[in-house]
Amino acid sequence: MQMSYLRATWRAMVVALLISAMLGTTAWGASLAREEDLPNLSQLAIFQPGEPSLLYDDEERVFGAIVPEYRIFVPLSRIPMKLRQAVIAAEDARFYEHGAVDLQGIARAAVRNLMAASVKEGGSTITQQLAKTLFLSHERTIGRKVKELQLASELEQRYSKDQILEMYLNAIYFGHGAYGVEAAARIYFSKSVTGLTLPEAALLAGLPRAPGRYSPLIDIKRAKARRQYVLDRMVATGAVKQAQARRANLAPVSVNPMFRSKGMAPWFIDYVRAQLDERLGPIVVRQGGLKIYTTLNAGMQRAAVKAISRGIGTIAQRHKEQAKGGAAATVEGALVALDVRSGEIKAWVGGSDYSRSQFNRVVQARRQPGSAFKPLVYAAAFERGLTPASVIDDAPISFEIGAGSRRETWAPENLDRKHRGSVTLRQALEDSINVPTVRLIAAIGVDPVIDLAHRLGITSELRREYALALGVSEVSLLEMTSAYQVFANRGSLSPPFAIRRVVGPGEVVLEEQFPEPQQVMGEEVAFILTSVLEGVVERGTGKAARRIGRPAAAKTGTTQAAEDLWFLGYTPSVVAGIWLGYDQRRPIGSHETAGKVAAPIWVDFMKQSLGDSPAEPFLQPEGVVQVVVNRKTGRPTSSIDPDAFGEYLIRGQEELLPSTVALPTTNGSSRETSENLVLPSPDSR
Repeated sequence: MQMSYLRATWRAMVVALLISAMLGTTAWGASLAREEDLPNLSQLAIFQPGEPSLLYDDEERVFGAIVPEYRIFVPLSRIPMKLRQAVIAAEDARFYEHGAVDLQGIARAAVRNLMAASVKEGGSTITQQLAKTLFLSHERTIGRKVKELQLASELEQRYSKDQILEMYLNAIYFGHGAYGVEAAARIYFSKSVTGLTLPEAALLAGLPRAPGRYSPLIDIKRAKARRQYVLDRMVATGAVKQAQARRANLAPVSVNPMFRSKGMAPWFIDYVRAQLDERLGPIVVRQGGLKIYTTLNAGMQRAAVKAISRGIGTIAQRHKEQAKGGAAATVEGALVALDVRSGEIKAWVGGSDYSRSQFNRVVQARRQPGSAFKPLVYAAAFERGLTPASVIDDAPISFEIGAGSRRETWAPENLDRKHRGSVTLRQALEDSINVPTVRLIAAIGVDPVIDLAHRLGITSELRREYALALGVSEVSLLEMTSAYQVFANRGSLSPPFAIRRVVGPGEVVLEEQFPEPQQVMGEEVAFILTSVLEGVVERGTGKAARRIGRPAAAKTGTTQAAEDLWFLGYTPSVVAGIWLGYDQRRPIGSHETAGKVAAPIWVDFMKQSLGDSPAEPFLQPEGVVQVVVNRKTGRPTSSIDPDAFGEYLIRGQEELLPSTVALPTTNGSSRETSENLVLPSPDSR
């Protein structure tokens, strides 16, 4: 370890000799960096007036800025002298006495580091740091250092010391996304730089050296020690008296962060920014000082982040054990939650790790929903007079698909490769049986299903083929979750939205959005479908969701070889959708299903989000009646029947029982033409 410090010290001494040759000898002729090499710094975006736009959650608390870099330019005249002195004392005590480079400072740092056998002090001047911040990378090479010195020299020739200090104090990084002293004062203390006390100024002045190490939001003890160092340096430079420093050092390290939930919703912020960029323009959005009041709920967002993180972690651990310690690719996941009644987006997680991938899987990923699409087929059937008690055959069926040389026979299969004979529509959906679902879409037609999907807010292309019933057309998670919102909201679509209002300077409201519900499905149909999806939770493929401990309706979706796992579910107040899979399509695991993997994530999120709020039932519309039928046959029966079940029907349908779904053909086969042939797997469930 000691040898590395010796090498670092020797390198610093060599650089000092190079500096001396470059800057102190006229034999070199003209300066190595020409004036035209530097842009007009005053034109750089970071020195332009304007403030970043801020984001507020649904309780009107600031949770972030619209861009990751939080910058607010402030002229030197508004920066308190105590803060200027603190920064100079900590970073470059002889700033006003030397040029671009402080040879004396380099020599002093080299000796001190050598004696301490560690890097205790750096030799870079404020001007050098500014040059590096504005123009250079952070690589540690002699070439980069030489370029830094050239640029620093040019800065000293072009600008006064006060101008350089002003630029430095507005450009340097203070941690947690804050660039410049005004941004730092707001990030850490929720106040302007003009209101800083001496202890606060000293604490901020200690951050540029290593923001992650000295941040009071990370390590208060270390931050306090660094503050004491700065105060001692201020005494040494004569900026404050010993008594002042002692009083300042006795003050507790007290912070009041402006962004209490910063970094919790990066994909949501990307979505909001993209919408506003289109409507208002990127310059106004980024530097207009807007107040953007969003629909995001901080508590639900934190719950979503935790649920996805824990769920993906569980999958990764299981795969690691199966691979016997070998490296495994990362399974991705996404979650979006909406307020059922308003359509407000309450939580949004677009992936497993934003720093690794900014791809927003809630809206940018188009994947096959598998059996999660089936409720749309059954809803279309209920709109056409069929009921959950209607009977349909679970028997082999085949279709001629394609044309010409691409023509072939498609025979859908069930997951277990078995057939059950006659089943009710309720049983077919609760148990997610494939063949009856395909027979159902063949009976009612593909177009009614596509029409309903469009009414529910799905805009992705849906292919006109019977395989649509098994979820082969690709859609986004937001589209599917919005469709389920209609089921939960008694047939009323409230399109999902993220921004309540945008307020500009002078408190001028630039835009405001209100829920605009549209009745796109009969409330009776929505309730009956919901009752069947409640059965999915009680008896079917979504039994894992029973742990929510309150009325809930849901549907699983597992595509071929478990490449995509979906779980969409709702209570009367919240609807949430989850997708899991790999970005580069591959099986998640031969034994993985949505009910086993995605449902627990949904339960985790919903239990955290709903907490101990009162459980709500799904309210039965006046136009719906309950009739006792035999669960297996769908025929009316008495309550003493061991298979008796209270089934919901639209008023008047009880007179039509029993009913049977018949195909429009007589031989149990059908012909379907599709230019883009997609054969679903029997794994759809």
